[in-house]
Order: sequence, then structure tokens, then C-alpha cells
Amino acid sequence: MTTCNQCGACCRVLTVEQSPEEIQAIAAITGLLGIPSDMIFAAKHWHPLPRTEALRRNPFYASRLPADTYFYCCDQLGDDGRCQSHPERPLVCRGYPWYDQPVRDMALPAAVCEFHYDQVIEFVIRRPDL
Repeated sequence: MTTCNQCGACCRVLTVEQSPEEIQAIAAITGLLGIPSDMIFAAKHWHPLPRTEALRRNPFYASRLPADTYFYCCDQLGDDGRCQSHPERPLVCRGYPWYDQPVRDMALPAAVCEFHYDQVIEFVIRRPDL
């Protein structure tokens, strides 16, 4: 099993399938219903990031994603590269880099990330259902 080297690359450029408007709508509905949701955290702390800025911040990651990808940055990333809300971070952050995508389709956050492809391939071999 790999461990995080706390480089912060995964938080400099974030992606989810939802547009900014969809994030706000989901957060509003789940908030009204009192349902815990990652989207409440995202609506509060994630901000849209133009593709050009995503490429500047993390070219290794952003250049490997489709043109229609929604990019975000999180205001909880401190100057030291650490999450200021680490204990309360949502599942989408806790599950990084897996998200809901098939492992073979993953774009890792940076060349220095501890989640190297060879370790991912080893995991896939052990878990062929992914």
C-alpha cells in the first residue's frame, strides 16, 4: 500500500464531473435536507479554475485530462501545501487519487506523487474487477 508524501499536488488542481453550477445546486439541496455531502464542502471551499491556470499549476496532471474537464482549486490548501481542514475533508479528498474512475483511466497528480503507476498496476493485478 502506498502512503501520501504530502506534496500537496493533488489539492492544487482538483477535478470532479460536476460543473460549478451543479456543485452549488447539489450543496443547496443536500444542505436544506440536512444530508451530509461532499458538495457542501466543495461549494464552500472549491473555486473554478480555468484550464490555462490548471496547466500552469500542475501541467503533469491537467495535460492528461480531457478538454471538457472541470478544474477547481481549494482555499483550504495552506502555503505549506497542507490541508487546513484535513480532519474534516470530504470523501472526495480522502479517496484521492481513486475517485470513481477506473484505475486504468487515472491521471496522477504529479511526477513526484507517491501513487506511482507501477503500484497502481500491482493493485489492479490483485483487483482485476477495477
